[in-house]
Amino acid sequence: MKTGFRSQFDSAQDYDLFFRVIEQTQRIHHIPRVLYHWRRSESSSAISVRQKPEQLEASRLAIEAHLKRRGESAHVGVDWRTHAFCVRRRLLEAKKISVIVSTCHGLELLERCIESLTNRTSYPNYEIVIVNYDEFHGASAFPSHFPYRTVRFSGEANDSALKNFAVNQTNDPWILFLGEGIEPIERDWLTIMAEHVQRPEVGVVGGRLLNPNATVEQAGMVVGVNKTAQPAFHGFPAEHPGANRQLQVTRNCSGVSSACMLTRRDVFQEAGGFDESLEGALADVDLCLKLRHAGYLIVYTPFAKLCWHRAPSHQIDMKGEAIMRERWAGVLRRDPYYNPNLSRERADFSLGK
Repeated sequence: MKTGFRSQFDSAQDYDLFFRVIEQTQRIHHIPRVLYHWRRSESSSAISVRQKPEQLEASRLAIEAHLKRRGESAHVGVDWRTHAFCVRRRLLEAKKISVIVSTCHGLELLERCIESLTNRTSYPNYEIVIVNYDEFHGASAFPSHFPYRTVRFSGEANDSALKNFAVNQTNDPWILFLGEGIEPIERDWLTIMAEHVQRPEVGVVGGRLLNPNATVEQAGMVVGVNKTAQPAFHGFPAEHPGANRQLQVTRNCSGVSSACMLTRRDVFQEAGGFDESLEGALADVDLCLKLRHAGYLIVYTPFAKLCWHRAPSHQIDMKGEAIMRERWAGVLRRDPYYNPNLSRERADFSLGK
């Protein structure tokens, strides 16, 4: 590694240095204390990054150089609205995806989901698998111009068992769990998620889930907030930047929802699937934490936008909460992606009391 700062990255020389450091080691630790106050002047980018537009270009070039050294083919762009960077990786192979849609709320919601999925998905290689309980008989009857197949689960009502069963009825290398109330907003959503799941270090990818009223339902999950976990930026306007633009940038997090969760089959099986003693959001977080413990990253991307009709209410599962506190006590005390100085009541990245 070339040592020190490099003049071709002036105004972003520290950014370039940090990239070269993380390419050499993972022994990097964060001290959650205010140890340095950034000086501010009228010409400082601390006031506005537009004060030094060359800094954005130097930073973009540092990201490009980092990706090139890692052998990753990607395009790095600047979102001028937020002044954040957007990295679009080249999809090496559009592997086949089993899109597993579990249903229990009736035919109308399911039909809307499937029709929007087929009309607003540019990804070329996927199959739709509808899984439902034996007592639900509508899924095999509704018309669709896109082929799909239906599998029936005869066990007791258990959301986690239903999903595990559905996975065992498929054999594609990648798996997408999709809630029946989910509708894609833009056609490239699944391609964007696939760009990340192809990375060996990534275990699970989730998107930005919005409510019909254009507010955020979920942008990843933060653990240890409001007991076990809470969706990040819940209730924020859909295009709000969030604290430090966290709502609008691709980032690692501790969990995402299985309402829209893309993973690789081998990774899912390595984790043992969903824990059938847990359901709903707790089962989702548990799966993600198992993958984090195994060394995989959980990625949230805001560029895969979907609308979530009829999102479930946030009910308290005392038994499930107890299991999570016993199993993940250390992580619940300190989410590695959420500064301990931030709020423990709301997962909105605001300062705590």
